[in-house]
Amino acid sequence: MKSDSSSRLFHGDNLTILKKYFSDKSVDLIYMDPPFNSNRCYNVLPGKKTNTIDSGNEQVFDDTWRWNDSAVEAFNKITSETDGQLSQLFPALKRITGESGMLAYLLMMAPRIVELRRTLKHSGSIYIHCDQRASAYLKLLMDAVFGAENFLNCIVWCYGLGGSSPRYWPRKHDDILWYSREQNGHYFEAVQIPATSQKMKGQFKKAPDFWNIPTINNMAHERVGYPTQKPEALLARIIESSSCKGDIVLDPFCGCGTTLVVAQALSRKWIGIDSSEKAVELVKKRLEGKFGEG
Repeated sequence: MKSDSSSRLFHGDNLTILKKYFSDKSVDLIYMDPPFNSNRCYNVLPGKKTNTIDSGNEQVFDDTWRWNDSAVEAFNKITSETDGQLSQLFPALKRITGESGMLAYLLMMAPRIVELRRTLKHSGSIYIHCDQRASAYLKLLMDAVFGAENFLNCIVWCYGLGGSSPRYWPRKHDDILWYSREQNGHYFEAVQIPATSQKMKGQFKKAPDFWNIPTINNMAHERVGYPTQKPEALLARIIESSSCKGDIVLDPFCGCGTTLVVAQALSRKWIGIDSSEKAVELVKKRLEGKFGEG
């Protein structure tokens, strides 16, 4: 960062904050769980009252995207002012998706991904959490910004809980796209998990690219009532394997702050950004409740 490398929490638009406060090659690891283009408004969930959101009907964020004048302006800017693959990608995407909410969503994500790459150190890597609505499109976008040669894995997070439908296979996983800043230059020390085969019974092995980590149920101690909260175990695996103690971990869509909580517990510095005032208030409560004031 330009002025301070200690842990910090920002409230506001992450694109503006990244441009204003972050210097080039200043971050070791990025995890982001951005909007998924789900066409939903997310409200606070009923939950425990200590260090949680305490309302069950207040909107936290709106994940609805529309093709409008702002999207047209963004499209014209990125196709006329951007050099390289992005200026070629978006006309092709427009031919496929039309003037759609999906295209508007990708136009929002593109400049943020460009800025995130700028902030990442040569030894750094980035994980982008997404689902089947947008993962294929985000893969193209990440290839255009980071380079297809820097794609490392598509990690499948299998979580189990949730509903089912008589019309299609139950949707029980998310994708996590993982890219390095430089080809073969990223830090990685694989987390070991218990082996499940009889041959390796009692031993540990490297985690594969599909992770069976339960999502947060209604009775979980870590549940804080945020609608898109991810389990601490998921973030611990990412942070432990792709950063060292003392490294800086950035979450530009930090929500209820799970990345920050886990980074603090694992002796990493952290930087969180969120545009929701409610989310930022919750992050402060959660960090103070777990680690004390300051």
